[in-house]
Amino acid sequence: MAPPVMMSRISEDLSAITGAEHVRITDEIVVTEPADANSVAEIIRYALQRRLSVGIRGGGTKLGWVRGETPQIYLSLSKLNRLLEHPWQDLTCTVQSGCQWEALQNALAGHGQFVALDPLFPERATVGGILATNDSGPMRQRYGSLRDLVIGMTLVLADGTIAKSGGKVVKNVAGYDLCKLMTGSYGTLAIITEATFRLHPVPQHARSFSITAKDANCLAPLVAAIRSSHLLTQSLQVRRKASECYLDVCLNAHPFAKQDEILSRLVRNHGLEMREVSEEVWKARESLFLGDATVTRIATLPVEVCQCVDNLHAMSAAVEIESVSQSIGLHDVALRGPRDEVVPLVQKLRTIAASSDFTVSVIQPGVVEGIAAYEISTPVLSLMQAVKRQFDPNNILNPGRLFACA
Repeated sequence: MAPPVMMSRISEDLSAITGAEHVRITDEIVVTEPADANSVAEIIRYALQRRLSVGIRGGGTKLGWVRGETPQIYLSLSKLNRLLEHPWQDLTCTVQSGCQWEALQNALAGHGQFVALDPLFPERATVGGILATNDSGPMRQRYGSLRDLVIGMTLVLADGTIAKSGGKVVKNVAGYDLCKLMTGSYGTLAIITEATFRLHPVPQHARSFSITAKDANCLAPLVAAIRSSHLLTQSLQVRRKASECYLDVCLNAHPFAKQDEILSRLVRNHGLEMREVSEEVWKARESLFLGDATVTRIATLPVEVCQCVDNLHAMSAAVEIESVSQSIGLHDVALRGPRDEVVPLVQKLRTIAASSDFTVSVIQPGVVEGIAAYEISTPVLSLMQAVKRQFDPNNILNPGRLFACA
């Protein structure tokens, strides 16, 4: 953290770049709001010359995820908030990274299109923040991951160079695919200022259903049957809290296809019952991140989803465990309880993961502040550090986030 005199000097210097009205000192950190990529690049060059660390902020919904060192400058991208292009006939769009996700979707909806992604807190989260944290929800069942949807980016590199990756058409194989590398990099390699997405038609006939069971293993045969069926399943998730367990299914097909009847028949064949529910069930992940919950992200094989859910909820009687699991094998798990109970549980999970085919990450530390977000094996860590040194040799972008640079 910079001393007051130094902060005042930084504030004055940044005011010359963005204007004094776009620079402020908050919580002993200088916050600046550039209006375009050129200003972002100039700020990065300034920070590089003076060896100042830079943090990147979007909507602030995931600042608590995978925390690093406190930066000397916070670069807010809230002014880069425009939808730049929407050639709807090509099913693509280009948008600035500070645009709120919900605002983007509302703008695209005018032509009956959307980015087929369901991130957390869409009314506040920004395009850049979602890309930086690689956030996505159960809609991946049908449309794939965020890395499958982003086809181009404009980046400001750690030396202030403005670079472009990918293009504005879906079929583009020119150059290195930096888009996939930057997605999920937590702003440690470059600053995303624009992104180009492939689009899909807005679902016209989406209906959501929920099936209740005593535990997740009772749902496993049904999940397998749905995945291997011809149902047009848009989203599929398993929710569990204490003794309550639900399988949520979203179908997207014309009523004449009678997909709901096919699903109902499958459910009855497995001795279960279903009911139609509102779209609110797809916001269940958001409740996990509220309060001081410690949230871990566990990745398993898709066939192990239900078994993992039940194993998790049997691991501790002293910790309240709530989970939302995507059918592809991603589990967001909230742990609520005293630190002396939560810490051993996280450590136990990591011990099991070390000898199994799954991974455990602490994305929201909650009461386990100070525990590393990731346990990265030496060969993988060496590769990640080498990539970091290549893109940011002076370690000015979000230092300490993801891992310590060496």
